[in-house]
Amino acid sequence: MHWTQTGERLIYAGLWLALVGYWLFFSPAPPADLLGEITALAVADTSRVDPIAIAVFNLLGVLPTAFLAIVLFDPGRPASPVGPWPFAIGAYFLGGIILLPYLVLRNSGEPLQPSPGAFTRAIGSRVAGRILLLIALALVGFALIAGSAAAYAQQFAGSQFIAVMSADLLALTTALHLAAATDRRRRALGPAPGWQHLPLFGPLLYLATRPRRTG
Repeated sequence: MHWTQTGERLIYAGLWLALVGYWLFFSPAPPADLLGEITALAVADTSRVDPIAIAVFNLLGVLPTAFLAIVLFDPGRPASPVGPWPFAIGAYFLGGIILLPYLVLRNSGEPLQPSPGAFTRAIGSRVAGRILLLIALALVGFALIAGSAAAYAQQFAGSQFIAVMSADLLALTTALHLAAATDRRRRALGPAPGWQHLPLFGPLLYLATRPRRTG
C-alpha cells in the first residue's frame, strides 16, 4: 500500500475519532425540543435559530453531495473491502460519523471505475459541481450578511445538535479537501493549483472545473 494512502487513512481515522469524541464527551446537552430545532433549521426559521446555524445545516447537504461526486467513481468490491453507496447516502443523515469510516476503508490506490453509470456521470459533472459551488457561496453569504456570531455562539453552547453539526462541518470540510486531492492524483491531473486549497470552496471549485474522464 502506498504511503500516501496510509497517511490518508490515518487522517480520516483521526477526524472520525475527534468528531465522535467531541460528540460523546465534550458537546453540550441536547436541546429540550430537538425535533423543533431540527424543523426550524430545515425551514430556515430565523426567529428561532441563527442564520449561521441554518447555513451550517444546509452545507451538510452540500458536502455529502460533493463526496458523491468523488466516491461513486470508486470501483467498489472486490477492489475495495466495501462499496460507497451505503456510506455516501448515510452521510446525509449522520454526516462524517458514517462517511469517514468509508474513507478509511476505501482503496484509493485502485483505478477509477472504467464505465460509471449515468447517475455517477451526472453527479460528477462540472455542471453539478458548479451548482454545489453556487449553493455554498449563497449559504456562506447568507450567514455573513444575516447571521450574528454572538447568537450563534450562544446556540452552539446550548445545543448538542448545533454543536455537533458544526464540528461535523469542520471534519467533512477537511476530509473533502483530502478526498479532492486524492481524486486529482487518481486522475493524473498533476499538482493542485493554489485555489484548490481555499477552505470549503477549493474542493467545490475543483469539482466545478474537473475535466471529463476520457477513459
